[in-house]
Amino acid sequence: MPYIIQRPFGTDVMKQSILMMILLILLLIFNDAVIAGAQNGLLLWYQTLIPSLLPFILVTNALSEMNTYQQIASRFSMKNIGRFYELLAVVMGNLCGYPIGAKIINDFTMSQCLSPKRANELLAMASQASPMFLIGYVFRHFLEEKLPLVIFLTAIYLPVCVYYFLFRTFSKNQSSGLVKHYMKKIPFRDTFMHSVEIMVTIGVYVILFSILLSILLPLCSNHFVKLPLFFLEITTGIKLISDTSYNESVQIALLCALSSFGGLCSAYQIKGVLQYKNAEIKRYLIDKCILSSGTFFIVYLYCIYAL
Repeated sequence: MPYIIQRPFGTDVMKQSILMMILLILLLIFNDAVIAGAQNGLLLWYQTLIPSLLPFILVTNALSEMNTYQQIASRFSMKNIGRFYELLAVVMGNLCGYPIGAKIINDFTMSQCLSPKRANELLAMASQASPMFLIGYVFRHFLEEKLPLVIFLTAIYLPVCVYYFLFRTFSKNQSSGLVKHYMKKIPFRDTFMHSVEIMVTIGVYVILFSILLSILLPLCSNHFVKLPLFFLEITTGIKLISDTSYNESVQIALLCALSSFGGLCSAYQIKGVLQYKNAEIKRYLIDKCILSSGTFFIVYLYCIYAL
């Protein structure tokens, strides 16, 4: 019988094991907070995200898997057809909400209509909360009596438009152009199952971040200590900011900036729909910080000089 040498676990595996054990202990210690957070996250996913996202995901999945975008693009005689895909992803992402823009970019990249590097650069510009959420939830519940709707929407979308213009002006073309060979059409059942898979992934991230907030919030009593927690999840963060004692101009500007940034939970939702090679969200987070900073300063300057 040959002698088998058992190699010790690698450092990374050991660190992950220790982290999981610590996480298990924390879950047991904060059992009530974990249950409450999971319930809140599940309700948010069930009551808000499924009705607002599932129809868009079903339709965009069907359009992508039937190669509708490529068929439309083939009818345009454009020198740089890659711009069509970039602009389409940005426009639809801003109209449909998280993480539809990222999903469309992923579909275009998997179909070789965009390069992975270009896709990573476009993620932030194609990822905004939907106008329905911005107007129906953020504006009507928290900003209607403090800020005109035109200023609110301008502060959200103007930085995206300016950033995309600068991006197109100073970046080299890295799009691979029009895909000449269309993929085989996928049955609707596969489209439906793929949509359900995406919604489940989104739900898991929402629940995890809701649990994290339920554990951390009771431990932070000072508003300035809570500030990093505001940017974990957008709906909870907006409620927390509205309850702070900050200067009104700063409070309004922070509400709008968070509406633009979307929170780390949204970033992980976006990461969950990315399947192309070398997909990563580091560039997304940096760009989102730039865009939300633009939103903050637009609103803050308006509050100072116009209100």
